[in-house]
Amino acid sequence: MYMFLPFLLALAGCASVWRSRAGLSYALWSGTILVTVAWFFHHATDPLKFSF
Repeated sequence: MYMFLPFLLALAGCASVWRSRAGLSYALWSGTILVTVAWFFHHATDPLKFSF
């Protein structure tokens, strides 16, 4: 899907920190964490189907 989204949000968060925009940087870092955790739960909830 859009696996570049956490990296893009983190880059935008770094740019907002560099430009001293505290509110925007907190929002972007929170969005990065939320997207990463949401994708983790989306992909890590199914059991692995191993057949040895």
